[in-house]
Amino acid sequence: MKSLARKLGVFVAHAERRYARRASRQLLELYWRQQRERPELKGRPLYEAIIARHLGSNPPLSAVQIVRRAEESFVDWPRDRPLKFRDVVHYQIFDEYMRQGEVRIGTRSNIGVVVARIIPDDL
Repeated sequence: MKSLARKLGVFVAHAERRYARRASRQLLELYWRQQRERPELKGRPLYEAIIARHLGSNPPLSAVQIVRRAEESFVDWPRDRPLKFRDVVHYQIFDEYMRQGEVRIGTRSNIGVVVARIIPDDL
């Protein structure tokens, strides 16, 4: 029985990482598209525009709320620093994944590691 649970956990972690990779790539593409269309946007307004475009109409949380929550989650801890696009992507993917179908209490994999492999730190 433990072997089956372990195998199932490995499958779930793989699915989480695959989801995070796909979503990170989509959000990075939206970043570049938004930069081409509105080069004057920087920082928080840019991140909000990208997330709004990603969310579409009638999202459970607004782009402003997502960006604010990302800021609350990542900017003050472990040290004070400016908000990065990577933070917003990490928060968005985690929130989106947790809101999908099944009831989830967390993830088995570190979504931040997957996001960091795709989203450059300097965006």
